[in-house]
Amino acid sequence: MLAPHRTHGGSQLLFSRCPKQSQGGFIRENNFASVFCSSLSFLPELCLDTTSPCSSTNSHSGGLLPSTLPLQERKHTVSSDKAGSLVFVCDVVTEMEYDILHGEKQNQNEHSAAQTLLFTFEFPPTSQRVKCKTNLSFFLSQCQMGEFKVHRVRFFDYMPSAIRAMAFNSHTERLAVARADGAVEIFHFADNYFQEKVIPGRDRRAIEALCWVGHRLFSAGLDGEVTEYDLENLRARYSIEAYGGPIWAISSNSQGTLLAAGCEDGTVKMFEILEERIQFQRNLSRQNGRIISLSWHPSGALIAAGMMDMVRIFDTETGHATHRLLVERGVGASKSREVVVWSVAFLSDYTIISGDSVGKVQIWDGLTGTLIRTHLVTKWDVLALSISQDESSVIAGTSEGTVVQFQFISSTVGQQDKHWVRTRTFKNHSHDVRALVHTDTAVVSGGMDTQVVVRPLLDKVEKNTQESALRKIAFPHRSLVSCAKKTGLLLFQFPDHLELWRLGESDGNGTPGESLPVKRKPEKLIQLKMKGEDHICCSTLSPCGSWLAYSTVSSVRLYRLQLSSNNISIQKVSKLPKELRSVHQLCFSSDSSRLFASSSLSSVIVVALDQTECKYLHTLKHKSGECC
Repeated sequence: MLAPHRTHGGSQLLFSRCPKQSQGGFIRENNFASVFCSSLSFLPELCLDTTSPCSSTNSHSGGLLPSTLPLQERKHTVSSDKAGSLVFVCDVVTEMEYDILHGEKQNQNEHSAAQTLLFTFEFPPTSQRVKCKTNLSFFLSQCQMGEFKVHRVRFFDYMPSAIRAMAFNSHTERLAVARADGAVEIFHFADNYFQEKVIPGRDRRAIEALCWVGHRLFSAGLDGEVTEYDLENLRARYSIEAYGGPIWAISSNSQGTLLAAGCEDGTVKMFEILEERIQFQRNLSRQNGRIISLSWHPSGALIAAGMMDMVRIFDTETGHATHRLLVERGVGASKSREVVVWSVAFLSDYTIISGDSVGKVQIWDGLTGTLIRTHLVTKWDVLALSISQDESSVIAGTSEGTVVQFQFISSTVGQQDKHWVRTRTFKNHSHDVRALVHTDTAVVSGGMDTQVVVRPLLDKVEKNTQESALRKIAFPHRSLVSCAKKTGLLLFQFPDHLELWRLGESDGNGTPGESLPVKRKPEKLIQLKMKGEDHICCSTLSPCGSWLAYSTVSSVRLYRLQLSSNNISIQKVSKLPKELRSVHQLCFSSDSSRLFASSSLSSVIVVALDQTECKYLHTLKHKSGECC
């Protein structure tokens, strides 16, 4: 705990620290931890800069960054928004810390700039990032001075889930990401890669593949079911059993009329895509061994299936296999092990590209079934392949954490014949790269290290621009932490449970920035396990610390808390209004007398709370009655 600092009216300023995530000295914009700020209505004006993050700020371990701008370039104006207050919502650190930070003085050699700090924050999601620069000495001169204590919290033991699959919709610029806990996240690439939707996972749901068909999203996994998602209400719309055991891959034809699923029992099952549902159509001829990967030819007449030791090509009209492409096994001790063809790609010129478990990327002639070329890219597995839209580039993800690019170019200057040539190798992951997407301008990868990495292709974008910057998306953009600042309580949200903690205390005195002895250590008061298979999608804690609420896709739970010095009691509110069925976000009013719940069609449900009951008041609706 750090020594008391001064702030307006004695209220608290709360910030979040992110040393590894802050690039160029900027706090990431993720909606991860609520940050409470005192009223700024006394400030005269606001200086907002909507340019991209500049490199003139130092990377720093705290959320308040010493300015490195020349004195004449610094902006000395601050102000409030229309409501007279600002709320900053920031990220949580990689080491799972949730910090309230203090400013540090600049180098004393920089003349009068010693007490000038550059406050740089990225606000909650907008299509352009917003920075707020202010001069600390001017800010403090306008404040009525009060004191607050700074807490460093290291006990939020949150661990993101590994990425299992990705699918990109080039028409809507949406990326779907499936994680090991069954959650599906939707990122909007045209809106600064913002994570706009999260569909919570379920217990025992392991997603292995994702597929877009127009604006519809499908998934399949080891539970043997094909699932379509309701992207408006953020839940599974329906699931269909394929009756072929675990499903390892799904893929749709370019016409959007058929969906193929590769199953454990050696069958490729074809589903017809109808307007409201999908319907089983037929099985392709059964093979000996599981179907690991699938890829349609753009014509829709053929489909390639990666298996153990081979690639099969099927005629989708007759359902029979037309070619068998045998994959060579490794050398030495690995020669006795089966080769897993983890990924295949079928190009319009009937070229087939495969990636396997012995580290090879192989180029095949799909018409004759002959091998054209072999590229050994790793000693381990090639787990994923992705092709650019113009089919001039392919990327391969490996279990070493590398992404290798191949381009269809002439190997020598002036030569007319083109070949697939290895051109680049990217190393942005520490573990397996399980999923890849090749967009027009970037390589998007994800895997066991939980990060979504957007690596721009510098020959496709303008250099030294925001689009040319490497991006790593490691944490959710939604809030997983709630704070009851009046009682010093923190609520942490995990997929299957909630944790309620009480902050530690110190009665020591010291100078600003000095560490204080801890009189009472932080204490975990409650661990609340959810019931059922659905994971928690949102949660909140009232400012007074007396109410706790959370929601899954199917129900809302509300609890009454009573906290004394030595113990805490929790009581479930059994009767809730029927309007509180399933919500996307929850929030209490500042006096804890109202609960606000966002529902579908841009509506907000308002519920009154008192000691004895929970009463529905009304629903706030958008004027048009449609989603905004």
